[in-house]
Formats: sequence, C-alpha cells, structure tokens
Amino acid sequence: MTIVPDRPLYADLPGGRAVGLYGPDEQLGALNLLTPGRVAAAAALVRTGEIFSLNASLYYPSPHPASSVSRRRPPTHVVHRSERARDDLWEGLFTQYSSQWDGFLHVRDVEHGCFYNGNTDESRGIEAWAERGIAGRGVLLDVARWLTDQGRELDWRTDGEITVADLEDCARAQGVAIDEGTILLIRTGWETGFTEASYETRAALATTDFRCPGIEPSPAMLAYLWDSGVAAVAADNFTLEPFPFREPWMHADLLNRLGIPIGEFWHLDDLADACKDAGRFDFLFTSAPLNGPGTAGSPANALAIL
Repeated sequence: MTIVPDRPLYADLPGGRAVGLYGPDEQLGALNLLTPGRVAAAAALVRTGEIFSLNASLYYPSPHPASSVSRRRPPTHVVHRSERARDDLWEGLFTQYSSQWDGFLHVRDVEHGCFYNGNTDESRGIEAWAERGIAGRGVLLDVARWLTDQGRELDWRTDGEITVADLEDCARAQGVAIDEGTILLIRTGWETGFTEASYETRAALATTDFRCPGIEPSPAMLAYLWDSGVAAVAADNFTLEPFPFREPWMHADLLNRLGIPIGEFWHLDDLADACKDAGRFDFLFTSAPLNGPGTAGSPANALAIL
C-alpha cells in the first residue's frame, strides 16, 4: 500500500482527478487511507462489543425502484438436496440489488476512455478490495433524525438534497469528527420510509418517475468528502446522491475520478438507534466484498461494532 502523507486539496487536483496519486497501477483508491495505525485506532473504539449488520436481505428492496426501467430483479434461491446434505444456489444475483458497494469498474470515463486511475483493463475489479479487506473507523451521520429535530424532515419520496452544511451541522450536533480515513455512513431516512410503506405504495413509486433524496451533487460536496479524507461513503438510499441523476454526476466523480467507494441500500436504522442511545456515532467498521475478479460491484458484507 502506498501512503501519501500530504494529499492535495480537491481544488488542486488537475481536472478533479486523482490519477497516480497512490501509484500507477493501484485499485484501492481512498481505501489507501485505511492504514494499519488507523485500523488499530478504530479497534479501540469497541466498547460494548455490540455488532450491527448493515446488510439488508438479498430480496431488498421489494419491489426495486428501478425494476420498471432496468433488469434489476431479486435473485432466485434454489436448494440442491440429497439424502444427507443441502446446498444453496443463488441464481441471478444482481450486485445492484440489496446492500452493496459500487466498485471502480461501475463507471467508465468516456472522455478519457478509462476507469479509475487510468485503468483500461476490465479484468481488474473489486477483487483488489476483497483481497485486502476493508476495516477502519466508521462514522454515522444520522441526517434524517437531525433534520427532523430541526423541523426540516426530508421526504423520502422526493429528490431533496442534503447539503455540505447539513453534513457539517449534523456532525457538530452529534459531537463527531470526519477525519482522514473515515468510512462515512449517511442515513437519509429512505430506508425507514420505504420499509414502513405498504407494498402497494412502494410498487406505485417504482415508475420511470421514481425519486429519492441524497447528498447534493456539487463541487462543494466533492471538495468536502475529498478534503475531509473520507475513505468510502455509503447511504441507506438508492443512489447516494439524489435520483434522478443531475450534473455533476457524483458517481463518476467519486468512483472514477477520486477513487472513493460508494455504498447504496445500506441497513442503517438499527445502528442509528443504537448510536443515539449510546451518545456516540463512531465505531469499528468492517466489510468483506466478494472476491470476484473483474467485478463492478459486490454485496457489502458490512458490520459496525460498538
């Protein structure tokens, strides 16, 4: 792993691209910030030993908001039985379903003809993360609860924006810092709204006019995430940023140009309640992506340990 002691500010990155910053061939991106020292410090955050899975069911969400306009369908579970044993086969496992990571092969830079860090080899995918594993200090910003406390409840059925000021003020209210190497989890409230709605309501929303809130797509947000040293960012919503997408497209900027992993559809409600009760919002975070060569995404397999 290549360590960069003094990373340039976002404003100083040529074209907003971190090409070659951690080396010419690396595929870890901002995960390089999860140094052994930072992982050890994150382990010291474990106090009660409570474990929170951040992984929704493989059938979540049902129905998928994009099911009307894409191939996103839940997997099929087939059990192979013999007299003495049972084996499972998951057919049609779509990595854009359930709690998942978007890998660096998920978005291609058409202008430069490459993926993250100038990579043009589509056989080099998320296995780089899997071979290393992901562990470090996680921070939950419970923006949904904080906005409600401010009298500004965010409607999960709209494409409302969470601003940089919202993230900063929420962090300040929670008494937590976003330091270099932070794995940032953002609760928008989308999970709560979706799971509490009836199936009929959810199905009615799964149209070509589907909308969901998220972090504002702006140079200011990119600068905030990069300059804060965020190693990865995930949320409980469909696309991290608001949907429908608008410019700038955060997926391209975060994944392709900056090398910051994106997580979507994460189960954060139980963790949020526990953090509120404990009065602290940082914890040991771990994730084990699938070791699938050349893959563009993976189930999150993520845990938060308080």
